[in-house]
Amino acid sequence: MNKEAAETLAIRAIAHIAGDDELLEGLFAQTGMGLDDLKAGITSNEVQLGAIDFLMSHEPFLMRFVDDSGYAPGDPARAQIVLSGGPIWQD
Repeated sequence: MNKEAAETLAIRAIAHIAGDDELLEGLFAQTGMGLDDLKAGITSNEVQLGAIDFLMSHEPFLMRFVDDSGYAPGDPARAQIVLSGGPIWQD
């Protein structure tokens, strides 16, 4: 997964979270962000990682995202590694 693909996944994760009140409230509680922070930081690495970290913190949240988005269950972890500065590899 390259950086662009990781960023796309993260933005889709943010959209997924924003469309679900339970997830959105959970993200805000876990990260301390508010709606304005989320909107302003959607393209920031920190906010993108926060969204992926949040989904990965609870397997049902993660599985709901991958089921709804069509990503493989391991893709968010791969995106997390890339966005954290880890290795980039080709799919």
